[in-house]
Amino acid sequence: MTYTLFYDPKEKETVKDKILPELEEIIDDHHPIDNIKDVLTNGDNIMLFASDDQIKDSLALLSKKNRTITALPHPKGRELCTGWGVDYKLERAIEHLKSSSNAIEMDVLYCNERPVFNNLVIGHAFQLATAKKGIKEGFFSRIKQLFNRFSRIRPFGIKLTYKEGKTLNTTVSGVVIVQHGKSTLLSRLMLQSSFVNDGMMHAILVSPRSVSGLMLFAIRSWWDEKRLPPYAGHIKTNELKLECDEAFEFSEDGQMLSSKSIELIVIKKHLTIVPGEHLNVDDGGNEPQEIFRTQSLPTGETAKELATSALPFILHASTEEFRDLFQVLRENARPKASFLVLMVLSTILATFGLFANSTPVVIGAMILAPLMSPIISLSMATLRQDRQLIIDSVYTILSGLGFAFACAVFITLVTPLNAPNSEIMSRTSPNLLDLGIAVFSGVAGAYAHAREEVAKTLAGVAIAVALVPPLAVAGIGLGWFNGPVFFGAGLLLMTNLAGMVLAGAITFLFLGYSPFRLAKQGLIIASISVLILSIPLGLGFYRMVFEDNIIEAVESYEFNENITLKDIDVTQFNPLTIAVRIIADHNLSTEEIDDIKRSLEERLGKNIVLEVTVTVKR
Repeated sequence: MTYTLFYDPKEKETVKDKILPELEEIIDDHHPIDNIKDVLTNGDNIMLFASDDQIKDSLALLSKKNRTITALPHPKGRELCTGWGVDYKLERAIEHLKSSSNAIEMDVLYCNERPVFNNLVIGHAFQLATAKKGIKEGFFSRIKQLFNRFSRIRPFGIKLTYKEGKTLNTTVSGVVIVQHGKSTLLSRLMLQSSFVNDGMMHAILVSPRSVSGLMLFAIRSWWDEKRLPPYAGHIKTNELKLECDEAFEFSEDGQMLSSKSIELIVIKKHLTIVPGEHLNVDDGGNEPQEIFRTQSLPTGETAKELATSALPFILHASTEEFRDLFQVLRENARPKASFLVLMVLSTILATFGLFANSTPVVIGAMILAPLMSPIISLSMATLRQDRQLIIDSVYTILSGLGFAFACAVFITLVTPLNAPNSEIMSRTSPNLLDLGIAVFSGVAGAYAHAREEVAKTLAGVAIAVALVPPLAVAGIGLGWFNGPVFFGAGLLLMTNLAGMVLAGAITFLFLGYSPFRLAKQGLIIASISVLILSIPLGLGFYRMVFEDNIIEAVESYEFNENITLKDIDVTQFNPLTIAVRIIADHNLSTEEIDDIKRSLEERLGKNIVLEVTVTVKR
């Protein structure tokens, strides 16, 4: 196959020095592309070495049937190279052309009657998806570009007309349109059904709710390249019209244009070309089906709200989402007979389980307890400074706790058991770890209420935070007139409540259910409450760390090869009292025990009281 070369006059020296000597066997003639109308004859096969704009201006002449076209990489012809899969390096493209002459029929996408070789981009949100092959950037450069692009994102309303006049009014932050995805990075985003000759174009529309959500997807796409984001729509069709109320800027093959509407159409098998080495030429003749996946795009009031301001960095809940969640939380905050019945039943179950030292029974009581719902309502009320919701939530929580606490005290008074066991004592010494559990349980509870699809995890949250068992232990402590048990369990209960309310409020803030100016006062009050509780919790954590260090030091102690220390426990801190079981091969004398005590005091640097149990090996 031989060609007539049409070239950019500004690149005459390149043609003379690099192209003609290498391709003299297949180039019959050559002319400046400015003269194409005068010298082009029917049946000529054409080789192009020109800019994108020069080729677009001449495409009507080039699209005649029975004509094969090939292209070489021009410095200002990157978009055609990308769309046709031509390598950017002239030498490599020439080598490929020498070894390949297989021609294919290719569709052409037109935008307002002007051909599009690579892509059309509206807005800034999808620029990351339109990078060209062969361009390599450093990590920090890519991060900087992402931040620069995201800072310019502003959602805009758009009307789509497709499929026999059907329309869709939505709000998007970016649109990218390609005739195929076989030579651009867009093919990474689920365009497996994209072909160069199926008569279809692909429109990807993204409508993220926040900059942070878009950034997370952009970062994830560097290693997970096969999925569109959850807030994206995908349209595959042969005709599409996009309209806005105001003129919008868009990039057509890298050239910035402006219009209030654009009409797109694909002319099937419009050109016969020799593709470049990077173009995937799979046959798409059997897959002409249209695709209209627009369920993820906002409509109605949600779409209107998104178009009123710049894209927020943190997700803002829509009016519908806020209204639906607020109705649920208001309902949960109201006291009901069923709530009080479940509180009483769960506390009775927990009290019996604590007396029986049964962990499974206590866990069952945690699942049955309904305290989670009004606590999450109180979190939202604190965030929004909603006085009525605060009153309802507090009243419901206090009434439930009051009835349940009275039941626990009554059961303790009528039960002839007065010895604390491990289940009871484990809830009398709260520390900062318990506050951490409460905080993350509050985060999980608020998120589960805000997202219906994860609401089934609420039972797990209830088990994690364990509100009813410390309430039951406090009742047991009062029934026994045992101050340490009562106050320790009461502190744990207050820790769980305060931590959950604060964490839930912060979670709702980040989910966009309140502006910070409105939430500031409630967050300050909740934070002060948690800080006050953190003082005794910090002391408890310090005692736990101190006890752990003492036990570790004693466990690693070796008196001699015939004596081993086991089952070490710190039973009192002032004076420091350590209980230990000593295993020896003979009965220990008082002097030997005193020697062990003195050795431990030297090792710990403290005076101790040693409680010893001796076990003799036989």
